[in-house]
Amino acid sequence: MSPNPAEACVEMIAVAYASGEDGKLTLSVNEVTLLRDHVGGMAGFVPPNLLLEGDNTVTVQFTGAGGAKAEVFKGCMGEFPKDPGENDNVLVSVALTAAGSKTVTFAQSGLPAYSYIAAEPADDAGLREAIAAFIDTARNRDVEGYLAYLDPMLHDFALDDPQAPEMLRETATYVIGGPFEVVDPGALTVAPVLGGRAYQVTDSAGKPPLQFTTPGDSGGPSDALSQAGIWMKTADGWKVLRH
Repeated sequence: MSPNPAEACVEMIAVAYASGEDGKLTLSVNEVTLLRDHVGGMAGFVPPNLLLEGDNTVTVQFTGAGGAKAEVFKGCMGEFPKDPGENDNVLVSVALTAAGSKTVTFAQSGLPAYSYIAAEPADDAGLREAIAAFIDTARNRDVEGYLAYLDPMLHDFALDDPQAPEMLRETATYVIGGPFEVVDPGALTVAPVLGGRAYQVTDSAGKPPLQFTTPGDSGGPSDALSQAGIWMKTADGWKVLRH
C-alpha cells in the first residue's frame, strides 16, 4: 500500500529479486548474506541494512536453470516494491541468464553516523570466545549482560528512530526472561563483511549463532528465533552489530 500523498516520503533502499524455478538464489550486499539458497520461482525483495558511504556491492549467485535478476532501488516506506525491471529510481541492476555469480556496485551517500562506517578492518581474534560468552548471558537469563553486547546496534537504531532502543530492550526482557530456551548452534562459520569492518557468523544452515526454541504443540522443541548474525570489534571488545 502506498503512503498518503500528503505524507513525506521516508526513503528506503531495497533489493528486488527474481529467479528461475529450477534453482537456488543467494544474494548479498557488502558481503552480508541477505538470502541464502533461496528456492526460485517467486519474486521478492529484501532491505540491505548495512550500507556504506561511497561504493557498495551487490552479488547475485544462482545455481540451477533459468537464471536470476536483481535490482537495487530507492523507494518510500509503505510502498510495496515491484519485480525487478519495474521499479523506479533504480541504482543498479544485475542479471544472470544461467548458473553463476556476478557482482556490481552502486553508490550511496548521506548516511547517518552508523557505528560501523568509521570502523577499521580487523581480524577475527577473540570473536568465537565473545560469541560463546554472549550465548552464556542469554542462557543465564542475564538481560543486562545481553544488552551490553548490543551497544552498536542500539546506537545505530537510535539514529533512525529514537524509540528503537527502548523497544529492543523490551524485546530482550521478554526473550531472555521468557519461555525461550537457548540451544547449542553447533559448528560456526565466521566470514568478513563490510570490507573487514565486521563479521557474519552462521551455523551450518546459515542461521545466526544465538538460537532459541520454545516448546512445540506436541511438547517437543520448535524453531523460534535466532540472533547475533553480524559482529564488530569495538574499543570495548566484540559486540553485536545486527541480528
